[in-house]
Amino acid sequence: MPGATMGMRRTATLLVGGLFLIAAIGCGDGPCGKSEDRSVPLSEFPCAMMSGGGVWASHPFPTIEDEQCYWFEFRGCSRYAFENPLGEAPINVTGHLSFEPDGSFSTTGSGNSFVVDQVSDSEVVVRNAQNQLFYLRLVLE
Repeated sequence: MPGATMGMRRTATLLVGGLFLIAAIGCGDGPCGKSEDRSVPLSEFPCAMMSGGGVWASHPFPTIEDEQCYWFEFRGCSRYAFENPLGEAPINVTGHLSFEPDGSFSTTGSGNSFVVDQVSDSEVVVRNAQNQLFYLRLVLE
């Protein structure tokens, strides 16, 4: 019966491991912390810029000295429907991401850190599918 005992140990180990996994998933805020899904009006971007060529940017690049121009808080596991200022569906949607609110050390968002879900004449829906807080500069053209 030594083989039966070894099989029972494996089964018990798998069962206990599965219970720990279920308990970890069900506790607290989950892996995403304080996620949010919401609509974002243009009024939240007092420093937005529209170029002569029809390119809209939500925030300036660094160096930013005025805190009201700090980049948008782009929470992990969150979805945002931004009001579209162009009046038509943009052909390009770009997100620049930073770990700092002033946009320093930013990079172009890619993968699941910046996902474009939907684009229309009235809104652009993007999400951060990672468990990481970023700060976002959104560019529509």
